[in-house]
Amino acid sequence: MRKLIVVLTVVLSLLCSTIVASAATDPNVILVNPKSNSTVYSNNLLISVKLTQPKSIKVSVFEEKQVVNGTLSAVNVNTLTTSNGSINNASFTSVSTGVPALFESKNNLSFYTKQMSLKPGLYRIRIDTLDPAGKEIFTRNSYVVVKEKTEEAEAKIFETPQSGTMQFLQNLLKTIFGD
Repeated sequence: MRKLIVVLTVVLSLLCSTIVASAATDPNVILVNPKSNSTVYSNNLLISVKLTQPKSIKVSVFEEKQVVNGTLSAVNVNTLTTSNGSINNASFTSVSTGVPALFESKNNLSFYTKQMSLKPGLYRIRIDTLDPAGKEIFTRNSYVVVKEKTEEAEAKIFETPQSGTMQFLQNLLKTIFGD
């Protein structure tokens, strides 16, 4: 009898832990752009989500704010700390940046895209997979830091002289696209 209880406990714990682990995010809904925990040097953000099955999703964008001297203000992105590749968000308050967008795919491959104008700060992109009744069944959160576009952040690919393979590729690109 004791062995049976131990076996049932182990089996139930394995089943429950598998369900919890697989219920975290939908593998058929992938945020393509921006990359999770990335930095964007622009005031325009292109959000792109790939769906590999017919699904309905809801995409929401939140600005993460923190309380400074009793008022909500933008997060100082220069002082953000990360742990294990994710942003420590214990003290943030989420403020919606607009109306969540609903998108329904009827194909096995489709993309949702939206361009947003944003101020510098920390933003969270939330993608909810919806069931046919409109209830959220999976949620995926991704953080992105938006910073002012500066001259240092711009790529200066054609300004520095290269040698070897890079010089060949640089010349080829100049020939195709011009200076």
